[in-house]
Amino acid sequence: MKYLTLVVTGALMTVAAQAYAGEYDAAKGTPGDNSAVVSQANSAPAQPAAPMKSNAAPVGKTRAEVYEELIRAQQDGTLERLNELYGGG
Repeated sequence: MKYLTLVVTGALMTVAAQAYAGEYDAAKGTPGDNSAVVSQANSAPAQPAAPMKSNAAPVGKTRAEVYEELIRAQQDGTLERLNELYGGG
C-alpha cells in the first residue's frame, strides 16, 4: 500500500514540476510569459546537430605515434616513474 502511494505521489510531482517548468522564464529568471524567449529562439540561426565533415587532416596523434611514445617512455624510465607515482601496476 505504501509503495503504491509513493509511486502515485512521485508521478504527480513529476507532472506538476514539468507543468511549472513550462511557465518559468529562463531569460529573466522569474516565472512569467515566455514569448520573448520563443521569439529570440526563432530569430537565431539554426545550428547543425552534428559537426560538419571537412577535408582537413585529423588533429591529434596516430596509433603509431602513440605506440612510439609508449616504447620511448618504457625505455627511458618515464613509465616506471609514473606507475610508482600514481600506484599503477
